[in-house]
Amino acid sequence: MQKLSSYLDTKLQDKTKLLHRLTMSIRMQLPAELTSHCWVANIENRTLTIVTDNPSQASLIRFQQHEILKQLNQELGLSLREYLNRLKIKIRKATGGRKLEPPTYTISDDGARHIQACAEHVDDPALKEALQHLATRKADV
Repeated sequence: MQKLSSYLDTKLQDKTKLLHRLTMSIRMQLPAELTSHCWVANIENRTLTIVTDNPSQASLIRFQQHEILKQLNQELGLSLREYLNRLKIKIRKATGGRKLEPPTYTISDDGARHIQACAEHVDDPALKEALQHLATRKADV
């Protein structure tokens, strides 16, 4: 039985390797919460296209686009044979069948008591309400 790669064009294989290398390089620059939500989708006409599955993460990537391009040009300029001058960010829903539940954050009973005590001494009604709500996130141990 032949390897799958024997059926694929070598140019396609080379481009796939380059996109993977770019993805890994970008992930090394990004904060940990973004790394698993960011992929390089294409490189064409000196433009790098990045795909993410969350609009707020796309904004965070946009804020860092100049640094990302600068780093990639320094690191991979010779491999790319041209310098990148533009970054496009696209948002796509993650596919995989399974929907991820948002994480639930809890605090200890002792932490909840301290936050509630702080809330009692706050004059700002909105902040007081937020602290009281936070104090209700106790762990169910």
